[in-house]
Amino acid sequence: MYSYVPRDNCDNYGLCGAYGICIITQSPNCQCLEGFKPKSTGYGDWSEGCVRNKALNYSKLDGFIKFNQMKLPDATNSWVNKSMNLEQCRVKCLENSSCMAYSNLDIRGRGNGCAIWLGDLIDIKQNSNSEQDLFIRMSASELGTKEGPKMKIVVIVTATAAVAGVLIVGYYIYKSRTNFGNFALFAFTKQSTLDQ
Repeated sequence: MYSYVPRDNCDNYGLCGAYGICIITQSPNCQCLEGFKPKSTGYGDWSEGCVRNKALNYSKLDGFIKFNQMKLPDATNSWVNKSMNLEQCRVKCLENSSCMAYSNLDIRGRGNGCAIWLGDLIDIKQNSNSEQDLFIRMSASELGTKEGPKMKIVVIVTATAAVAGVLIVGYYIYKSRTNFGNFALFAFTKQSTLDQ
């Protein structure tokens, strides 16, 4: 006979549903991963898990967000290759539209081996004692939001500098034409008085 006693609430299988993460030090324990929102509108109902903020493109334009210190998701729908490195693992995941995440198998030293998860990620737990990283697939537009505030600042500064540059050049041209016109008027007036 086999029995299992959970050490903490987060040891209950699938407690937070798909794309939900259990964090024992938080209240409530369940939260959505970055880039996801609760599927259910009922407070405290995590049985349905989380859904993406932005749908995947299912293309090579998709990217990944790195999550640190993770207990890896349930491996029921996973694929493993012990000889691939992390970059090869990333490429393999992007090639498969069912691939939702990837990770190193062996986290010691340089790490090697590849695990990819096909379908929804279930039973994710933050584990402060782990050095395991999990790379979760996100749409390019979701990845762009991380750079959004910085990009807005760059665009505003560039646009302001461009407008200021155009105004300075316009002012310089205006002044040079105005001064040339005054010079021509002065020359014409002087010539007219000399002719009299």
